[in-house]
Amino acid sequence: MSTRRPDEREYVHERLGDRFEEALSLYDTARRVETLIDEFLTDEMVRGKEALDVGCGLGYFSRRLHERGAVVTATDLGAGLVEQTRRRVGCRGEVADALRLADHFGPGRFDVVVSSECIEHTPDPAEALRQMARVLKPGGHLVVSTPNLLWRPAVMLATRLGLRPFDGFENFSTWRSLRAPLEESGITVLREKGLHLFPFQLGAHGLSRRCDARLQSLRSLMINLCLLGRKRAGT
Repeated sequence: MSTRRPDEREYVHERLGDRFEEALSLYDTARRVETLIDEFLTDEMVRGKEALDVGCGLGYFSRRLHERGAVVTATDLGAGLVEQTRRRVGCRGEVADALRLADHFGPGRFDVVVSSECIEHTPDPAEALRQMARVLKPGGHLVVSTPNLLWRPAVMLATRLGLRPFDGFENFSTWRSLRAPLEESGITVLREKGLHLFPFQLGAHGLSRRCDARLQSLRSLMINLCLLGRKRAGT
């Protein structure tokens, strides 16, 4: 079993405490829950299935998986976040490193793995994806969202101006950098969807939803990259 000492920057959300929820956009969070859980995952994929929420944060995705009938294990690097999710949702909760999931849970453990806005806060997003693929059963489904590398300069400027409280890793991705480690790990990409053609902080949420629905040809320009994959048999 390999060992790793997480960087202090990986605990940014745990350190935020009560300020974490205050800093969230409820609109953005709801859109990601709707897309990853309600749109990408059918009842057959979820109900009665063992589901892992990687980087559970405050538990929004764990809660929706639980509501849809999954047997949920919520995991995060922060013990306080795991405990808060466990109490809110009524699910299992385990403190685990996204870069060492296979060591913690063993290979081929889960039917569904969900991770939203987590991998960018690790020092190695590609390895986090490989770890999620390893703990997924053959035929199981992986859903992931992460910010688009194109928008990193704007996000970093907002951080420097004190407009957002996050000061950890900001390793954003492209569609290509998401696909490559997943394909190498036996994951076939089934769907891709972008969210937010313009910053959700500007409001105009109705217009934003219409752009999400009608302008997926521009998803490489959108702020959030959302992906659904399935693990191939024999991998």
